[in-house]
Amino acid sequence: MAPQGTINKNIEAILQLEEDDERQLPLLHRVSHKVGWFIGTTSFVIIEAAFVVIWLVLNVVSARPFDPYPFPLLSVVLSFEAVFLTSFVLIRQNTMDRQSQRRNHLDLQINLLAEKEATSVLKALHDIAAHFHIQLSADGQSKELAQDTPVDRIAQDLRSKEKQN
Repeated sequence: MAPQGTINKNIEAILQLEEDDERQLPLLHRVSHKVGWFIGTTSFVIIEAAFVVIWLVLNVVSARPFDPYPFPLLSVVLSFEAVFLTSFVLIRQNTMDRQSQRRNHLDLQINLLAEKEATSVLKALHDIAAHFHIQLSADGQSKELAQDTPVDRIAQDLRSKEKQN
């Protein structure tokens, strides 16, 4: 298990990367993210429902309604709002997709480094065992694991299997 200091350092590094990503966005983009986030909350649903109810009450109870039944102006306002809110959500989603893609690339790089390190350790273990004339497992798997992993071949195999499905 990793020491707590290392874990905290890694968490802080990840949070710093995310803060840097957020700071690099233009102001309008950051505002659209905040709006996109707010749209997905119950507070927004409550505010939206209250807005519609107040609109309806003002137009049903009033002697001189500004938007009489069937409330065409309300329909236009809500349609206009839907277009903008959808755009805000899509902008936020696109940014989240880019962040996810960067994280996936980072994960892949870390996994490849870990694979290389594990292979190096296994090679060293085999060398030490050979030096001291120690017989390792006879199943052959440890020798196979001590070989460099052909990432490009694995990727090609994966692509060909995906095409078959």
